[in-house]
Amino acid sequence: MSRHQHRHKKHHGSAVRPGIRRQKSPTAALFMGIVGLIFGLSFGWFTGGHQWHWSLAGGLAGILMGYLFGRAIDRTLKP
Repeated sequence: MSRHQHRHKKHHGSAVRPGIRRQKSPTAALFMGIVGLIFGLSFGWFTGGHQWHWSLAGGLAGILMGYLFGRAIDRTLKP
């Protein structure tokens, strides 16, 4: 081997051991659930005549729809 030629370096596998679970990163479902909550609360508040129970109902519906939409995004983008 020439002295100007470098030896091939061996690549080591990842440092994650098989028994240890990787930490999950925040997903689109969580983000869309929060966005749905904000829009649902405001939609329920303004369309329900500024009554808190309509705002609560809108917030719950917003969380549910946002979460389901975010799960669909996660499934689509799953590697």
